[in-house]
Amino acid sequence: MKNFTFLILLMVNQLSNAQNPILWDTDSNFLYTAFPAAEVYNDKVYVYCSRNQPDATNYATMQDYMVLETEDMKNWVNHGVVLKPREYSWADGQMNAADVAYKDGWYYFYFPYNKTHIGVAKSRNPEGPWEEAVTDKITSIFDPTVIIDDDGQAYIYGNDHKVDIGEPGTYIMGAKLKDNMTELDGDWIRLSKKEVKEAAHVFKRKGIYYFHASVGAKTVYWMADTPLPQYATFKGVLAENSPDSPNHASAIEFKGQWYFFYHRGDVNNGSFFRPSACFDKMTFNPDGTIQPIVYTLDPDYRQRPVGIKDE
Repeated sequence: MKNFTFLILLMVNQLSNAQNPILWDTDSNFLYTAFPAAEVYNDKVYVYCSRNQPDATNYATMQDYMVLETEDMKNWVNHGVVLKPREYSWADGQMNAADVAYKDGWYYFYFPYNKTHIGVAKSRNPEGPWEEAVTDKITSIFDPTVIIDDDGQAYIYGNDHKVDIGEPGTYIMGAKLKDNMTELDGDWIRLSKKEVKEAAHVFKRKGIYYFHASVGAKTVYWMADTPLPQYATFKGVLAENSPDSPNHASAIEFKGQWYFFYHRGDVNNGSFFRPSACFDKMTFNPDGTIQPIVYTLDPDYRQRPVGIKDE
């Protein structure tokens, strides 16, 4: 009975901590927020998202980027659209998942255009304004993500879905970046034995590098003790597919707690192509493996009539 009561209290606590979705369609400045890339800068969390249109029926109308900001994981500032790469003469086409990294006083915004060409903008501030850092693609990869290691070395990762790099198949790929953050320092390296579909992301915790990506209807992950392993050790399922969406996730540590960011299409009168950013707590086992993510919704949101937008 005591164990049962503990489980009930744990479930209530999980629900009471839920903030999802981050934006509600009743907000005056609501936007659909896809592919959330979360970063921690200056004791705040910034979430960089692709923005799609309210009437979107595919990803082709995804052409710019927005940012959300919080200092307490409860109250969020919606900066709206902050980067429109199509204003650059060299960038066009579909603009899906992006990422941001900070080095030597500059924030670098790595965005795909035409699905797989990677462009870079830069800013002195994490929310912008952004300016061109290059005038052409720096490489081609799907779903770019960038980390700065403890020694200052920068790495870029992604997967070769929709672009031909190296061996036949679709794998997690990684490469070094030069100090200027806009050029590769060597070739792409295959990091996973197992094929993946998309949504590669990398983070580091206690000296261990974690690589996760979508495979089928699940997000799975690997662990390694180097940033460019050949190959990382497969560990299993990190999360089931998020509701009504292809799971695309990122992970951060903020004030001693780890969080898993993702998007879902079953809220805000959304769809597969009109998702909303969410996050849930991430918990690690003593051996460093990750407990599977449990998706949650704000208790108040659960009480909203399905398919009806509040006035």
